[in-house]
Amino acid sequence: MSGAHLLIRDYYQAFNERRLADAADLFSLDAVIQHRPDGAVQRGPDGYLDSSRATLAIFPDLQIHILHVEQRGDTIVEVDLSATGTHLGDWNMGALGVLKATGESMTIRHREMIEIREG
Repeated sequence: MSGAHLLIRDYYQAFNERRLADAADLFSLDAVIQHRPDGAVQRGPDGYLDSSRATLAIFPDLQIHILHVEQRGDTIVEVDLSATGTHLGDWNMGALGVLKATGESMTIRHREMIEIREG
């Protein structure tokens, strides 16, 4: 397993274990964080923490599982994920509207593009 794959595994494991500060430490101050479907862009470790906390307010038991990792150049890694959690909060999806809390477990497949610089 490459260094990038190990870093990615550790990053998602930190989220799943709610060690958000550990995951945030992996972000540079200028990192662009765009986790939210409403299109809001945040930056750096604080942006990651804000985004993660907002996600956990909607899906408090959320667990993210890595499905596939693909290197897309020298610094870019594409990660296919499956996220499963109980939908307990309203989810602002920007132009798509608000998905009202259902109280039910849902699984969402998604993809993240991650730039890894300097290890």
